[in-house]
Amino acid sequence: MRLKLTVTLLFSFLVAGCSSNTTQPPTNGSQSAVEAATSPSTSGSPAGQQSAPPAAADVKPKVDACALLTSKEIEAVQGEPVKEAKLTGQLTGGLSVSQCFFTLPTFTNSVSLLVAQTGDGAGANDPKNFWRDTFHKDRGKEKNKDSDRDRKKGEEEKESTPPQKIAGVGDEAYWTGNRVGGALYALKGNAYVRISIGGPSDQATKIKRSKVLAQKALARLS
Repeated sequence: MRLKLTVTLLFSFLVAGCSSNTTQPPTNGSQSAVEAATSPSTSGSPAGQQSAPPAAADVKPKVDACALLTSKEIEAVQGEPVKEAKLTGQLTGGLSVSQCFFTLPTFTNSVSLLVAQTGDGAGANDPKNFWRDTFHKDRGKEKNKDSDRDRKKGEEEKESTPPQKIAGVGDEAYWTGNRVGGALYALKGNAYVRISIGGPSDQATKIKRSKVLAQKALARLS
């Protein structure tokens, strides 16, 4: 009887473990849709602390991010046409997130486009809140010496550079990252887009190319 109970418990444990596995959408080395929507490279916890990732659920996105850029537009920037476009949608942090991964023949040249809009339901969040907390979190806030010291320590230990403001894109735009890689965030109305492009180009070139694609995407985003 004891042996039968042990085998039953072991079988139940294995089934539960297998059912918890999920398949992640492909990426080009950039952050996933969930991470991009709520945890850009400009934000982070102080050393020694890690924040739990926000709960996310796969949903039908409000907008088709894959329809915001054409193959010709991407080819004009990256030198190759789109081989495949994969759309994913999630609801996370009160935001409705739509992401398209444009796979190019040279995989490292691929492009990722994310669109964040206000989610549905009681927990809905305005993308402008995320934008304010991410890029303007120090405005209008009074901080004591201890909090200032902790913030500076956290900033000094980050590998990425501070957000770089980019003119001429949407209502406001910032480049986040470093010389190795990064992404362009552009706000327009109550939504923002995030463009991340691959390839061996330097940061200045990637910013220039990202601006072109962001302007195209924002022009189609209503």
